[in-house]
Amino acid sequence: MQELTIETGASNDYGPCPCCGDMSRSVCGYVNAGNDTHAVYFVHWTLGQVYRHGAHFDIILGRWGDGTTAANRRAVSPEYRITEKGPFLMVIDAHGRDHADGTLAKRALRRDDVIGKPLAKKVFAICDAIFLHDDRIAELHG
Repeated sequence: MQELTIETGASNDYGPCPCCGDMSRSVCGYVNAGNDTHAVYFVHWTLGQVYRHGAHFDIILGRWGDGTTAANRRAVSPEYRITEKGPFLMVIDAHGRDHADGTLAKRALRRDDVIGKPLAKKVFAICDAIFLHDDRIAELHG
């Protein structure tokens, strides 16, 4: 796989969170390999509550650009948690996530569609690139 680079997009604060009253943040961006966009990502978390709530990553994989549609893309949703043993990412079912409504990706993948498949390596490489290169999610690093 080519080296992945990140191009940051919008950032939005909103809330308050219904369970804790704190504000939440959503950031988005593009994951590129060379001159090609391989994915668009969204990361959502409640400010000051990463240990309590974790964060959600929504990744839209596939072809982007002229002549492409949602039919060319799939939605994957890793969830980030911090436990007593440290931080971890776990792929959850993308169904029901905001960005899996068919607008950006025709297919919302289930956990079983990703884990143990070649796609898992790509998804975790994308998450690594986001963690390393999008400074807006520094709060997730603890």
